[in-house]
Amino acid sequence: MKIEIDQSGRVEYTSKPTVVGFSNSKEKTIIILATEKQKLQKYFRKANKPHVFIYKVFAILILLLLKNEHIEQIIIDREYLGQENLIKSYLLDLLRRTRKDFDKKDITFKSIGKKSRAHTLVYNAYRTKKADISVRAEEIRKFI
Repeated sequence: MKIEIDQSGRVEYTSKPTVVGFSNSKEKTIIILATEKQKLQKYFRKANKPHVFIYKVFAILILLLLKNEHIEQIIIDREYLGQENLIKSYLLDLLRRTRKDFDKKDITFKSIGKKSRAHTLVYNAYRTKKADISVRAEEIRKFI
């Protein structure tokens, strides 16, 4: 399955929740609340790695979103220009823990746009603060 992934409420905005989701023939969203992001940010600061907080958390949210899904191609909205290779590296490392054969060519970045079904889905989940999956800081830390 080929999917488009979008985000609403960027990871670095720690006073607001973050929703990541995909839409194609199937739809799914994941949310992390602001308080949980703040816990993670403190964790990264204590570990002396504040510069990777955003990108690792984003990659882990995508991984958790894709859990139990058979995905062949991932298209991620261009949220973090200049950091796409880093995000791809983190995500690929995480994906290959369970799918050793996942090809790096199958993760791409492009502007999805506001007319995308993924954008509408994620924006509505962000606005209502209701998603298919709610994740806590402890769940994210397992992957760091």
